[in-house]
Amino acid sequence: MTDDLVKRLRDSTEWYHYDAELKMKCADRIEELEAKLAKAVEALQWLKVEIRGHGFSDEGRMLTMCISTLAELTGGKDE
Repeated sequence: MTDDLVKRLRDSTEWYHYDAELKMKCADRIEELEAKLAKAVEALQWLKVEIRGHGFSDEGRMLTMCISTLAELTGGKDE
């Protein structure tokens, strides 16, 4: 879905240099945000399985995953 948007941004850069540069920065940012979102979704899916299974087999891993995912999503800011 957003891959189409990124492709359109990258492919339609034939006008002015500033326009092309801006579109490339936008496409880069979209890809960066999609990667972060995918990582957050993966972490949440794993946590859902752990919680639903009431296994809590590795609480340390759950906490580490939460901390690292949040750090990546917030740019390392501790909130």
